Amino acid sequence: MVQTRKLHKLEELRARTDRQLLAYLEARLDRALALAGSAQSFAEAEQIYDEVRRLLPLVKHADPGEWTRLVGRLDDLPEVLGGVSVSHPAA
Repeated sequence: MVQTRKLHKLEELRARTDRQLLAYLEARLDRALALAGSAQSFAEAEQIYDEVRRLLPLVKHADPGEWTRLVGRLDDLPEVLGGVSVSHPAA
């Protein structure tokens, strides 16, 4: 019984962490897209792209629709940045 409660609490914590990480990644993509049009901030936009690409696979329990939308936005960013190589994160 106690073990079950602990497991449930851990699952709740993981779900909350995933939601927070997804919100963070969404905000970082918004920033990268805003910066991509500015020549002086292009390097920062590329760094954000790399950061999101590395962190997205850490989200274990995302809503499939939200996951697909975020990956789609990530996939669109290289075109905006002008040819950054794309490596798809694992689902």
